[in-house]
Amino acid sequence: MNLKDPKNNITTKACKTKDWIVRYREFLLDPGTIFTLASGLLLILAVFDDPSGLFSHDKTVAQGSILYLAAALVGSSFIWWSALQGIRERDFTADIPVSIATLAAISIGQYSAAAVVAVLLLLGGLLEDFVAARAGQSLESLARLLPDRVTVRRSGGDLAIRLDEVRVGDILLVRSGERIAVDGLVVSGSASVNQATITGESVAVEKKAEDQVFAGTLNEVGALEVRVTKTGGETTLGQIRSLIDEAQSQKPPIERLLNRYAKLYMPAALIGGVLLWWWSGDVMRAITMLIVFCPCVIVLATPTALVAAIGNAALRGSLIKKGSTVEALSKVDTVIFDKTGTLTAGKPKLVQIILLSGMAEEEILKSAAAAEKFSEHPFGKATVQAASSRSLHISDPESFEALLGKGIKARVEGQDLFLGRLNTLEKHGLSVSKDVEDNAAHLEASGRSVILIAVSGRAAGLLVFEDELRPQSQFVVQKLEELGLHSVIVTGDNRAATERVAQRIGIKELFAEKMPQEKVEIVRKLQSQGHKVAFVGEGVNDGPALAQADVGIAMSLTGTDVAIETADIGLLSDDLSKLPHLVMVSRKAIATIKHNLIFSVGVLALAVALTVPGILTPVSGAMLHELSSIPVIINSMRLIGYGTKI
Repeated sequence: MNLKDPKNNITTKACKTKDWIVRYREFLLDPGTIFTLASGLLLILAVFDDPSGLFSHDKTVAQGSILYLAAALVGSSFIWWSALQGIRERDFTADIPVSIATLAAISIGQYSAAAVVAVLLLLGGLLEDFVAARAGQSLESLARLLPDRVTVRRSGGDLAIRLDEVRVGDILLVRSGERIAVDGLVVSGSASVNQATITGESVAVEKKAEDQVFAGTLNEVGALEVRVTKTGGETTLGQIRSLIDEAQSQKPPIERLLNRYAKLYMPAALIGGVLLWWWSGDVMRAITMLIVFCPCVIVLATPTALVAAIGNAALRGSLIKKGSTVEALSKVDTVIFDKTGTLTAGKPKLVQIILLSGMAEEEILKSAAAAEKFSEHPFGKATVQAASSRSLHISDPESFEALLGKGIKARVEGQDLFLGRLNTLEKHGLSVSKDVEDNAAHLEASGRSVILIAVSGRAAGLLVFEDELRPQSQFVVQKLEELGLHSVIVTGDNRAATERVAQRIGIKELFAEKMPQEKVEIVRKLQSQGHKVAFVGEGVNDGPALAQADVGIAMSLTGTDVAIETADIGLLSDDLSKLPHLVMVSRKAIATIKHNLIFSVGVLALAVALTVPGILTPVSGAMLHELSSIPVIINSMRLIGYGTKI
């Protein structure tokens, strides 16, 4: 089959489009989405048909003006309905003054002005609804970590049943390569289990009888019999899902600036129009007052700056999902980092070889890599990668045996090799001196992992592994400190490894060996003390904390779907050095918004001053608002090119 066949590409794109429509069906069928798309399409058609209609306010009914009128009516009708709902619930939002403005504009034939105002407001609401719809997808991605069917041992046989039929006390058989579907205790067997999704540990953990296992973790190598202790929502994974849902529902949305002052803005527009009508006796002046009070420029002041800031971040490899995140990030004073996969690469690296015999270092590495060539264990992969980086020839082992939970045996070029942890040596008739044991214990206490290699029954060397620190980590922490932000590490990994990383990058406050629920509590505690918190992570175990934080930031290339969907920002290039720039551009965006608002209020004051004596007419008033939008847009667009010298 030709993988580059255009027909195959078309079919793939069609399937992806269909899948996207199914996932967001509820959002797409929402009345707000339908009215926004319809009014936006009509406005685009009107502009293409009659571009001058945006600036000409001739009441002559032509095809272009009919399209503008249709766009205004379609968009405004939904805003009018929302305004009525707000009045009934005593919630006086921007929908009310916008409704008055569009009604006034339509009544005097200013169809294009009414259409533009309506579409702008609806687009803001549409983006917020879409973000909410995407957030809901993160919960579904959690469910996909679990298998649909599992193997249960009952009545002396193996039965394949649905996951929802599993009961506490059942014995599950978990084979190599399968995900564990429940929380439970290992009854028999041994396996290497990757539980980074729950604990954040950088390497797989060896599981044996009486050890605890978690739903959603992956059995990489081996087989286990697990007695079920928790199922469904009671499992650790289920609790993570509940915590994400709870945190998202409790996080208050950042209100649009216009809404905050709508209770004052709306009566001011109405009272101003009525008083002017009473004072002058000229109804056209009253309508003009409502037109100049149209929040067009004020509406543009915030979203244009936010869109420009989001565009700036996107050009530099960061995805900001919604405009309110920019405001929230500008106020952050504390940044919490997960360790594994965030400050570190999440993959072990061979950092040292300690010689215990007369063999040369390259000879030991070459033999170890050959023995580990077919191993799926992270240490084995790291060993092979280290040998390859030195351009060493790695031959195939003549025999290979994985000793689950103990190490490996292999025969390479006529020599018998054993690789494993020091606590397994006695079982294989091997021993090392007290000095070697003390040295290995010291290395492990510093957060490293130590594997012994024995050749023909004699200890030949120690392979020392370490989770590689991201090269940008120290620079990022230093730069954040210069910006006035406090950095903290919160991780599920062991304290020794965490302290080592913290010391190297200059972070003084850390929390190690924390489960997802405890990470959330740490975030909540800091928030209760008045801090604005950003959380940077990449695993499923980080999902609740990402959702609870004021700003959640995910490592998008290495991160899980849950972390990416839950977070407010995704670092697409997995480059932590983008973080200080994001903080700086968010602060610049808020400053730009304030400048825009000052200008907008100034234009509003000028327009009101010119309306009272009758200098402005409805047409010239609408023109003033349209022209005053240009400086606001230009000022906001400067953010796109905003860069830093870091």
